[in-house]
Amino acid sequence: MTMGPESFTAGWTRLWRLAERLGGDPETVFAPVGLFLGDPTLARAWGYDCTPAHATTFAATGVNGVHFSLVDCEGVAPVVMTVPMAFDQPNHILAGDIREFLALGRNAGYFGLESLAYAWDRQDMINRLERGGPPDDPTEAALLGHLAAEFALEPGQHIARRMAQLETMYGARVRPAQEA
Repeated sequence: MTMGPESFTAGWTRLWRLAERLGGDPETVFAPVGLFLGDPTLARAWGYDCTPAHATTFAATGVNGVHFSLVDCEGVAPVVMTVPMAFDQPNHILAGDIREFLALGRNAGYFGLESLAYAWDRQDMINRLERGGPPDDPTEAALLGHLAAEFALEPGQHIARRMAQLETMYGARVRPAQEA
């Protein structure tokens, strides 16, 4: 089964190869910034009931089952964050492609993206992502710097507006596998 446009597969493979170049286990190289990578040669969806249908999970935060997937929407492949503990709405479309997704965490990392699933913390996280600024931890700053350099990332702006736009465009097609 083909999962979305080739550019996503290429972006995921490029991310994996960057992790390999940085040394160590590619699955955990970016763990300090909340990005545990899946091997693109073993593409699959995670088995959570709330993971969207037609998904290929490419990364996770390593906390609370939060994971990031490409969801095949008839040839377009938005990046969806699944937060199993956000029972009322576990899936959130974060980006139109992997580069846009990586840009979201450009300065703050990826652990905090889970906050976007909860109304009580969403605006604070959006403000933090838009405000930018490198993390205090030098290891995290270096890893995010490698991502930024490899993908020419700039911090996101108008994140709430963009997420609303993506929801309008793809939300009806991003359903948990149990509902599809």
